[in-house]
Amino acid sequence: MPFCRKWLDGVAGNSKPKEMKYITLSLFFLSTLLVSCADPQEKKVQELKKVTIALHDEVMPRMGEITELSTDLKDLREDLKADTTDSAINEIGVINDRIKSLDDAYEGMMQWMADYEPRFEEEHPMDSAVVYYEQQRTYIERVKLDMEKSIEDAAGYLEQ
Repeated sequence: MPFCRKWLDGVAGNSKPKEMKYITLSLFFLSTLLVSCADPQEKKVQELKKVTIALHDEVMPRMGEITELSTDLKDLREDLKADTTDSAINEIGVINDRIKSLDDAYEGMMQWMADYEPRFEEEHPMDSAVVYYEQQRTYIERVKLDMEKSIEDAAGYLEQ
């Protein structure tokens, strides 16, 4: 017990106040320096991930719309199969193109979701992670454009 009392008195009484003050200040500045020098590539990765997921979240709800339009086009194609006129055959060709476009857009989203690695930066160097997430952003932008175009084309066709 006397040892503990002496030790506590030394710490509490600041037997070496200048040394403790310098150590405390040094630790404070060192920790501040480490925090302020965070890897800029890590910030870039976080921003790229945020943008990529925002793009995904924007178009993902439209997957149901793709399915619905595809079903409507397939029903219309089925109705036209009984008609053997040239115009009906041409219409079936256009319908098939619209269905394929919708299917490709749907598959593009499914493939992106299957391939996307949300924790890529945890297992790879930051410079590789920046490249990876830039590629993922580009890929999901392409998926978004494909989805929007196929939906617009199919809906426009059905409205005729």
